Amino acid sequence: MQNTKLELNISRRSFGRGMLGAMLVSGLGMMDARSAIAEVKPNLNEGDIAVLQFLAAAELVESDLWGQYSELASNNSSFRRALSRIKDTLPDYINGDFADETSHASFINAFLVAAGKEPVNLDPFRTLPSVAVEGARQVGRLTNLTSLTVDTSYYERYRNKGNPDFGDAFPQIVDIKSQPAVPTSNEIRGRELLSIAQTAAFHFAAIEQGGSSLYNSLITKVSDLNVVAILASIGPTEVYHFAIFQEALEGIAGLEVAGGPAFPDIRGRNNRGQITPHPCAFIDPSFPLCSVIRPRNTNIAGAVAIATGLVKSGLFEGQSPAFFDAVTALAKAADAAVRNV
Repeated sequence: MQNTKLELNISRRSFGRGMLGAMLVSGLGMMDARSAIAEVKPNLNEGDIAVLQFLAAAELVESDLWGQYSELASNNSSFRRALSRIKDTLPDYINGDFADETSHASFINAFLVAAGKEPVNLDPFRTLPSVAVEGARQVGRLTNLTSLTVDTSYYERYRNKGNPDFGDAFPQIVDIKSQPAVPTSNEIRGRELLSIAQTAAFHFAAIEQGGSSLYNSLITKVSDLNVVAILASIGPTEVYHFAIFQEALEGIAGLEVAGGPAFPDIRGRNNRGQITPHPCAFIDPSFPLCSVIRPRNTNIAGAVAIATGLVKSGLFEGQSPAFFDAVTALAKAADAAVRNV
């Protein structure tokens, strides 16, 4: 696995040079934003641009992974049934999330073009293979869903008063290490397929809680009021998604198959229905506890931290060094943004 390419202590390239300038911001790929320039002509500083370009890249990555989940949830009848055993509406939630993340990427890129700035194009990096199973389109992908390590500590984090911003840590509700979150063969059935679906369900919520913290962290770094509005409006949809997928975890059954995670039976837990954040320390421990999204500090919730977490999860296993260099540069530039006051 090439995870070591993104430990994010990089000093080799600055944003806009080399492979990044040539490949990452060379056009939209998803849409021709230049044909949809709005009346708004924003005047963005370098920090605003850096934040928006990283978020455009992040949303393109999300659109890619949710697109794969959506294809299988819609067109692979066995996987759809396995997901529906967790919650009957889970396949529909996946399709809705895919549409939302795609709209975010398209909008942010179009806004960059309206401001006279370069949109983000990750199409040159769509080189990873699709899974060869029923329902999956055989096209190049940005992400790899076949060997994921999923951080599930968010489950306890949001059900307790601790806050990672103040050093609190939380246990994994289930250890998911190097596991497929999509079927890798049409021969996979029964309990093995349900284990894959339950792995995917934990990954759904993990992705969205990361996005929730990311927008929360970056909104403190932007200056233009339109950019503030973008982050303040898209960020809550990530929270909305997280709440939906976290609630769906209440359908997780106790399950263990050979080589798979040992899932607890969440259906029987006494904290069912607790999907809103438990009040925690916020801003300063001297203040009363407050129900908030956490973490939000740059060092654990910013662009570099989020990108590093995705790499360590195995989501980009098989990607090229150029991809990691490009994402690294975008992440570092976003975290370095400073709000003009």
